[in-house]
Amino acid sequence: MIIMLIEELQQCGLNLNEAKIYCLLLQEGELQAGKISKNIQLNRRTVYDTIERLIDKGLIKFSMSANTRIFQAVDPEKILNKIKKQEKVALDILPKLKALKRNKLPESESWNFKGKKGIKSILDEILKCKEYCAFGSSGKFMEIMEHDYVMFQKRKEKLRIAAKIIVSNSSKNKKFIKAAYAEFKFLNEEDIGPTTTLIYGNSIAIIIWDLIPMGIVIKSKHVNKSYRKYFNYLWGKAER
Repeated sequence: MIIMLIEELQQCGLNLNEAKIYCLLLQEGELQAGKISKNIQLNRRTVYDTIERLIDKGLIKFSMSANTRIFQAVDPEKILNKIKKQEKVALDILPKLKALKRNKLPESESWNFKGKKGIKSILDEILKCKEYCAFGSSGKFMEIMEHDYVMFQKRKEKLRIAAKIIVSNSSKNKKFIKAAYAEFKFLNEEDIGPTTTLIYGNSIAIIIWDLIPMGIVIKSKHVNKSYRKYFNYLWGKAER
């Protein structure tokens, strides 16, 4: 349950360490920084930095006892109030932001994304589509994105987004397939590259699964159509 709560708090805007410390303080009532560090196995410098951010966000408070700060989580309703406030601000500025947006965009464009947050931005765009298809090294997807992979699959299932995915024969029965909401087919290793290509909407995304993942998104009806044609060719060759 705690793991799920931590994941959901991250969806609300906290990072992993912030979510861990907030949940720990809710459980324990109040703790010194040293005990927080020991409980979640983070060095003290990281704990202090994270605590300061949570204080700035108004999610934890502290008192002094014998020249030592004792930390305590504020009521969880504070998170909901914060989200409501952010939503109100977003709704207020939305018309102004739309007014700034260029009316005519180029027919083709490409964008580069870097790091897990960049890849997550690509996944968020895919979740706006009714279906997508993909081929390539999907095993690295779960290995590098971790809980973001699991959350992506859960949101796909909730939204009933259809997905066709081609991976290598060696991936059969792997954990990432069991966790996925998708239809899979398999090809020989030599027919599958080290990257993942996702085809959705009028775009394609090519993701390079390095220690710091990188994504290239090309928005083009022509390129998308070509990649869909190539995917359909591979899908016809692939086996279940």
